[in-house]
Amino acid sequence: MRERGLIILNKEFDEKWLPLMQEGGFNKLGLHSLYQYGGMEWHINWLLKEQTRALIDKFEEAGIAVEQELHSVDWLLPRSLYSSYPQWFRMNEKGERVGDWNFCVSNEEALEYIEISAYKYAMLVRQTSHNYFLWSDDKRNMLCRCEKCRHLNGADQNMRIMKSILRGLKRYDAKAKLSFLAYDDSMMLPTEKPDKDMFLEFAPIGRNHLKPLNCDDEKNQANREMLLKLLKIFPAESARVLEYFLDVSLFSNWEREKAGALPYDDARVRKDLEFYRSAGIERTATFAVFMDEEWRKQFGTDDLMQCGRAMREI
Repeated sequence: MRERGLIILNKEFDEKWLPLMQEGGFNKLGLHSLYQYGGMEWHINWLLKEQTRALIDKFEEAGIAVEQELHSVDWLLPRSLYSSYPQWFRMNEKGERVGDWNFCVSNEEALEYIEISAYKYAMLVRQTSHNYFLWSDDKRNMLCRCEKCRHLNGADQNMRIMKSILRGLKRYDAKAKLSFLAYDDSMMLPTEKPDKDMFLEFAPIGRNHLKPLNCDDEKNQANREMLLKLLKIFPAESARVLEYFLDVSLFSNWEREKAGALPYDDARVRKDLEFYRSAGIERTATFAVFMDEEWRKQFGTDDLMQCGRAMREI
């Protein structure tokens, strides 16, 4: 079945999304967290509440799969460990070990810790879907520059992280499949072969969001070419595009008080979907962060419904 997904914030998840998703024809819901709202630690505690689980069950009983889509490294390898194990953490361009973002992907102890934490995450969450989305930290230019890591590009460093996470997930869920997120630092070609149970998740945040991807815009041309190269490494039939068609947060610079009307262009979205389909990609989703009840009361749901219709028809 063709995947038509929305990704919203955990704190915006409520029962009112169910009829909206049904009317729009969406069949996947991703629950996302932002650092300013407590990050992954808050998200997991929230997931373990009885009322949260009951609400997720209601969506899944209605035929909408619910998955967690999270920047996860700060939880999988807590930065509080830096004072005891500085060698686990990344080296910056000054040659200093720093406990800020991501970690040293050449340190076997750190990779093992990540693996065990991923196993613990899977046991805690107990999701019904076998698709997992545990991404690297959401910060640009935060790779490890130590002697063993500096030759690895962002995609290669991300690949090492994802392989450790996948090993941990499979200790709980033998059918686990893990997203390889091509985004910011990892929007590159990896030289290391992905695991057979990894799927590409292409998130072109750096594109021109006001023009079709398949046009002569310089940013869009670069993103388009990168996707086609990645599809020579990852199979198109399992690949997923994570777009920003409805992402109020992106267009408001991630400041909720500045959230305004979307510059939604249905013709442009349809052209993008046509390009993705031509590349063999059937799984598409879009962020809809900050599209909460307050926003919908002010700006309506026409954009949401148009996007759902485009995903169904193309």
